[in-house]
Amino acid sequence: MTIDTIRHGQGQTGSSTAWRRRVRNILAAIFGEVARRRRVRRTRIDLAGLTADQLRDIGLTQRQADAEVRRSLFLAIDRTVSPQ
Repeated sequence: MTIDTIRHGQGQTGSSTAWRRRVRNILAAIFGEVARRRRVRRTRIDLAGLTADQLRDIGLTQRQADAEVRRSLFLAIDRTVSPQ
């Protein structure tokens, strides 16, 4: 390998490609997890806003809905959750 091949990025493209692929996969996993957590949070917010009739329509009790909403610390603080 000569100085010219190093300057032009040749000779180590395989390792840099593998490194970029690994970084891309890690970032994709992180962004995917963030998106999943946002969906779960949004679902819990929506669940907290349902009436007793709506909960009954989807087969949940108020206690079950409250327990699910309480699983998120920030929602439990932000939202009024009916007492058990």
